Amino acid sequence: MEIESSAPTQETRIWGLGGAGFAIRSGEEVVYVDPWLVPPDPSRTNHRAYLPPFAPGEVRKAEAILSTHEHEDHCNVATLLGITKSTGARFLGPESSIRKAIAAGYPQSNALTLRPGDELRISPSFTVRAFRASDPYEQWALMTLIMTPRGNILHSGDTAYFEGFKEIGDRYKVDVALLNFGKQIPSPEKPYYMNAEKLSLAARDLRARVVVPMHWNLWVETREDPHPIEAVLKSVSPSSRLAIVDGGERLEL
Repeated sequence: MEIESSAPTQETRIWGLGGAGFAIRSGEEVVYVDPWLVPPDPSRTNHRAYLPPFAPGEVRKAEAILSTHEHEDHCNVATLLGITKSTGARFLGPESSIRKAIAAGYPQSNALTLRPGDELRISPSFTVRAFRASDPYEQWALMTLIMTPRGNILHSGDTAYFEGFKEIGDRYKVDVALLNFGKQIPSPEKPYYMNAEKLSLAARDLRARVVVPMHWNLWVETREDPHPIEAVLKSVSPSSRLAIVDGGERLEL
């Protein structure tokens, strides 16, 4: 109700949905990024620490749903189908996400594949630009820059720190960077999420005004307190400000 029914203001508002999920409202328009709004299947996973804040069928206002990659917590088909049924929202994402959604019954005419370099005006308040990511667990993964009249918001998906952040920061204004962060679990390829140092380096390269850690509150195994990021961020990227947006909380631009 807060996302859809609050009075229109000049601010762009960002709500945390838990994990990497966010709802972004500009004017009367709403865009969802990586929402996961259904309980996990207990036969597949039982280690989700943050449960869905509301059901996808309750959503009544959505211009589009964006997915950074096809993993369950970034491209949940039950969530996608529930939101589009009640709103008619378009679905945008990399090829892997689009294939997954269409195979599950998402209307093909309402799904659009994004590739690095693509830019699309979704509505009067929202334009999206796609960038390559560096996620060894998903070759098609993207980062997305969501541009609004009141500021630009970068969603990093699950990418690791790499030179692509600087490429974006050198060319685009990033007002808010939504950057993955979590407890480090040993892996033969990489930790699943960035630590405080890598996140701060990404913020520096992006020249981000505001940094919002994400993903830290979703999984039991990787749950991590984001507050210690502040000291590292002050040292590495002193022009950036840390904003912790837990599930249900709101940030305004």
